Amino acid sequence: MKDQKHAAVTEVSAFYASARKSDKVTVNARDFYSLSYRYSGKVSVEADGKCMVSGEGSVTFIPKGLSYTTEILDDMRMAAVHFKLDRDIDFRNAAVIDVGSFGIPLLFEKLVYSSHIDTPLDFHSMAALYELLARLEDMTRREEVRRTPEKMLLAKKSIERRYSDASLSVAAVAEQLGVSTSYLRREFSRAFGVSPIAFLRDVRVANAKNMLESGVLSVGEIAEQCGFASPAYFIQVFHKAVGAPPDRYRRSYTDKK
Repeated sequence: MKDQKHAAVTEVSAFYASARKSDKVTVNARDFYSLSYRYSGKVSVEADGKCMVSGEGSVTFIPKGLSYTTEILDDMRMAAVHFKLDRDIDFRNAAVIDVGSFGIPLLFEKLVYSSHIDTPLDFHSMAALYELLARLEDMTRREEVRRTPEKMLLAKKSIERRYSDASLSVAAVAEQLGVSTSYLRREFSRAFGVSPIAFLRDVRVANAKNMLESGVLSVGEIAEQCGFASPAYFIQVFHKAVGAPPDRYRRSYTDKK
């Protein structure tokens, strides 16, 4: 999970559910994000070529727009939260997070309670969801740090800090860390599921989005501050990544406000 701090919640619904053991079913892509906390039982989730098992004390996250297959392995009981955001976020994958307690069940209960008393989206339910997302993000980051080689964490931080430098390259990051470029490409992709050059592009585009939404800087100024070699190259990369050129993206964002 990542980047939720750049989006605002617009809709939330929460409920308790239980189900008996059953065979696999396919769930088609939905227009909301989903979190579920497993009180008991066990469920398998297959998505993006990966199979995960969600058991007691775990949270399952399903991104918006992802079709997946699920099977109830044991009778189960859960709390589920469905939510929408004011902008699409690049959550890359479904995930199962073993949380134990860490206050997570209480946050789910608060959200279910708010839904059951038929209140509109208010500060209490929004605060509970933001807190839930923040805690899950913290746990995910700690797990990432625990299992990721130190040099790959340093490479990721280096890219995040130096993205505005147009001369930054995979070779430059590899040299900084004292490793070969082939090693960096292989191990970075293994650690984060994306190549270092694609990650650099994603960081630059994400920062460009924020600058475009602020409405303060010109396209040329944003291109320079985000490390693109020229405005023309920025427009080309941004259009391919987002599906719209920078000016159109800024207008569409302004029109939503």
